[in-house]
Amino acid sequence: MQNLLHALDAIEPLIGVCAGFMSKPPQATPQLLDQKPLITRIVTAMETNVALFPEAWLEQSGKKRGIINDHPEWAMLILTPASQGYDRGIFWQHVGIVIGCSVLQRERHQEQIGSEISLACLCLRQIGEGKKELSLLNNVVTDISLKEFHQQHLMDDGALSGIELLVRRILEHSGKTREGGGGRTSRQVDLEVISIDDGDDEFEGPQGEMRILESIGDEHTQSRMRSLGLHPKETQTIRSVSFTEKKSSPTLGFDFADLIRRQDRQVKHISQSNQRSPYRYSSLSRIELAEVARAGFELFTGRERFAHRGEHEIYAGLLLLMMLWLGRPLEQLLAMRVYTNQSMLPKQRKGVLAFLREEEAFVLPIPSPDTRNSLKDDAKRLLYNVGNSSPSLVDDSLIVASPVNIKQYIEKLELPRNKRTQYSELFPEKQRDNIVKSMGRALSRINRTRRMRITPLRISQTLFDEISKQSGDWVDAYLLTGHAFTITEVAAHYYSVSADVLEKYYHCAVVALRNSVYEYLGVREQNYYEFYQGVINQGDHGSKLNVKSELIIQLVKHLKHQLRAARRLPAGEESYRQIHNCYVAYIAFWILFATGYRAVNDLIFRLREIDFDTGFLVISDKDDEMLSQSRVIWLLPELRDQIRRYVEHLSVLQTLLYRHSSLYEHFEDVLSEPESNTPLMFFISDSWQLQKLSPENLKHQVPEFTLPVNASRHYLRSAMRAEGVHGELVNAFMGHAQQGQEQFGSFSTLTPTELFSVLEPTLQKFRLDAGWTVQLGLADGHLG
Repeated sequence: MQNLLHALDAIEPLIGVCAGFMSKPPQATPQLLDQKPLITRIVTAMETNVALFPEAWLEQSGKKRGIINDHPEWAMLILTPASQGYDRGIFWQHVGIVIGCSVLQRERHQEQIGSEISLACLCLRQIGEGKKELSLLNNVVTDISLKEFHQQHLMDDGALSGIELLVRRILEHSGKTREGGGGRTSRQVDLEVISIDDGDDEFEGPQGEMRILESIGDEHTQSRMRSLGLHPKETQTIRSVSFTEKKSSPTLGFDFADLIRRQDRQVKHISQSNQRSPYRYSSLSRIELAEVARAGFELFTGRERFAHRGEHEIYAGLLLLMMLWLGRPLEQLLAMRVYTNQSMLPKQRKGVLAFLREEEAFVLPIPSPDTRNSLKDDAKRLLYNVGNSSPSLVDDSLIVASPVNIKQYIEKLELPRNKRTQYSELFPEKQRDNIVKSMGRALSRINRTRRMRITPLRISQTLFDEISKQSGDWVDAYLLTGHAFTITEVAAHYYSVSADVLEKYYHCAVVALRNSVYEYLGVREQNYYEFYQGVINQGDHGSKLNVKSELIIQLVKHLKHQLRAARRLPAGEESYRQIHNCYVAYIAFWILFATGYRAVNDLIFRLREIDFDTGFLVISDKDDEMLSQSRVIWLLPELRDQIRRYVEHLSVLQTLLYRHSSLYEHFEDVLSEPESNTPLMFFISDSWQLQKLSPENLKHQVPEFTLPVNASRHYLRSAMRAEGVHGELVNAFMGHAQQGQEQFGSFSTLTPTELFSVLEPTLQKFRLDAGWTVQLGLADGHLG
């Protein structure tokens, strides 16, 4: 209660601000203390009625005992004299303003308030405890009004967004703006109605499907999630599914559970349009693919079954062959261009799929991640000058020689070239609808006579599967074919791959597919087409954070140098503080580059959560409130030893900084195994307050590291794939999961022990190459 009166006394001279707390225009000079009875009812902790609050609320340690949600104002007022803002008038000014606003907001709207009071109190509580800098607050002059206070003090910095929301609600006379409890994240419900692969008249599964999906946040929230490095679709949850079936469907009459079980046994492929439903397309067999190749040839040449064919069937035959050997979505193939040679290509090649006559090669557009990975100038200098990286190619293309003689078909078409555009359309725009219909009729004819289930979508997805077999990673197949779904789009943000590697994957996949199909067609090996890759592809595709090992080596050297420099300072509390902060920065970066830990606010785990015998640790670095996305990581033996040394360092530091009571108690909490719930690592500010180990504070400690903190994830995924680690294991390590590839799901045979026994040699190689070694803190007897 003493702190409450302190806050009210601080704003009593602010006549203009206090006037804004009145429900009606005042007749005389208002005094906020006149509303003290109302404040008493809100805080519910007057000395006259001790029964209204638990005795533990008055504990002198300054800890909040489970009252933050019910009474955020009271939790904000619990501060000890050792706190950062306790003896600063500027802090109590803002506390008094928040108390006044919360009084008026509760009086106006009763239960119809949102999270504005909790957020405002949380903001000031963090400043008072030293988790945020006191410099965020500016002195409030006497004659300022509440509206002027909102405009001048709260609009410039998002760090005070909680206070800004509360004052804005007061000025606008608004309460809760949505249904549901205050503080709950808004949800967006999407209804999707999908027609299942209508390229064939005979459907293998349901004719249509309707799904209701729920995702966290509205469009504005999801946009903000993207800017923070998150992918909103990963938080999407399916709430219901319904199927519509034809009378001729083989699954008609099945119980819904039987339908799901039947389709689960046929999980072979995942496409963007059906990635979350139980129904999956199965891959085509080599016999079916041979029929596709035969049909394409006969349609184009007018032989055998298609001796009587029209103009559209000629293009339909070529389209079938292109779908088989390029594996691109149908809409991309229909817009395909033909250029004379490479010099005719436009400078901006985004989305350009083409064939080069003279080089006898395809131009494949390679998708690039969104602009959320765009880099500032200082980050580029660090990445390119210090890290010896090269800028990643953005929306560029890959030129690959065709392992199949496609040129002979294209030359027979005698395509007219548009002089203005310098290219020819492979499939005339006005005829495309008829070409697609002709191709569908040809496939239906094959399906009826041969009892097959060939569809355009399955044909175009065949190369995706073949590339995945060659590379072991869905992301490589996505880059080369354009077939995308959630996990490929997310993982591509953390992946950089050289152009020559993609070129090799494409040729290996197409040659393997060609040879197996030709075997069924009876084509002799001496008649296989000999292709030549005349164009040299250079550069890296993928993430703009193209982190190479040289940057990690220089980072480790810099962190060690900082630690050594701090240890050379004269003995004293300031040198101990700097040694600790440099020590924490070194260990934190090591953990990031050894585990792929996401750069979220709660960066580091608690000591009791580590199994030091096995090195396993369960974390939840990107999750919902139910912790359903937790994952297992593994700490190298050397990293476990480093954490043990850090604990010894804390024991010594506790004795050296005993005069700072709040720090001493925090040390005691960390070291009180096994009950401790306190985060293991933290910084100490120059005002001797604890600072959370967040990405912002970590970059403040190491300002030379101008890249995003999650650059470690970009490095690890690209480096592990370059070392030949299978893509599914890399996804498990990174915490990327997809229905059908849930590494630690109920039906997965993969165990954490098996996963990390495979990854250990690679992780050890990364450690040795970078130079990560166990460093000593203050526990080695060095006190200055």
